[in-house]
Amino acid sequence: MKNVGKRFEENFKKSIPDEYLLYRLKDSPQAFTQSNLTSFTHKNPCDYFLFDGKRGIFYCLELKTTKDKYMTFEKIELDDTQPRKMIHKHQILSLQEYSIYKNVYPCFVFNFRSEDIGIERTYMQYIGDFMKMYHGLNKSSFNEIDLISYNAIKIKGNKKRVNYYWNLTEFFETNDFNKEK
Repeated sequence: MKNVGKRFEENFKKSIPDEYLLYRLKDSPQAFTQSNLTSFTHKNPCDYFLFDGKRGIFYCLELKTTKDKYMTFEKIELDDTQPRKMIHKHQILSLQEYSIYKNVYPCFVFNFRSEDIGIERTYMQYIGDFMKMYHGLNKSSFNEIDLISYNAIKIKGNKKRVNYYWNLTEFFETNDFNKEK
């Protein structure tokens, strides 16, 4: 049986309109281990590159899913020996690095699952808004209320029997991130 993270990624990928170019960055096999022996392995900046040719926008997307009511993140000010969290320091820094380019939108896609009732809620948040939340919260985790308070945009989704379908065509055509340069 597929793990829930891979299932979420697969459902997200199937929801991407055909006219968009989607590329999944390959994970190294060592990326799945929690050993300190893998400290020199390649760390991908994000999960996906997505190009919207109609609007000329390039997205760098890191997808995260949880059954908890919150997500944790590593502190970017600390070294790499800190306890591992859901969102890794290198992911935050990589997305932040991509934000300097015109028409490049580095974003997190956060999925919260209520498995007991079979409902999922998904949000996209531009890295600039994530960084405001990161510095504005006095904790190393966030919940859905925090996300909404820091400009995360909800992606409409429908459950089709077992899997979710996210209405990404509507989402990309109607939402624009207020990107500060």
